[in-house]
Amino acid sequence: MSVPINSLASLSGTTTNTASTTSSGSSTSSGTNLPGGLNESSFLTLLSAELKYQNPLHPMNNTTFIGELAQFSTLSATTSEETTLKSILSAMQGQNPLMAAAQLIGKTVTTATGQGQVTGVTTSSSGVTLDVKGLGTVGISALTGVSA
Repeated sequence: MSVPINSLASLSGTTTNTASTTSSGSSTSSGTNLPGGLNESSFLTLLSAELKYQNPLHPMNNTTFIGELAQFSTLSATTSEETTLKSILSAMQGQNPLMAAAQLIGKTVTTATGQGQVTGVTTSSSGVTLDVKGLGTVGISALTGVSA
């Protein structure tokens, strides 16, 4: 018996918290939303429906089944890594003025004394300063504008 994929998609729930078991046997909870509005719960619901409605005379190949689980696991881990890396980058940029100033390298900045292109960033006892072509060393607080 074959079931159209639209029928299987209607089986997916809207719950965002799901439980899964890791290879070490520990249970974790996750609410990872995947592209297309599907989440881990939707995948597991679709997988169980696929198993429920498979032809008993031609069951799903074990290799195919394991491959689907491995692909989903990889996608879930990649999504989690991306979220973690984005939060780390955001925290670093917000807490480190040197990293924020480094984003000005190559941009044209304007001060009360003129404008020039930022060629470098340094830190000193007075704080973060910019090396500006044509102006020399300029403190961040002296900037009045930034353009590409």
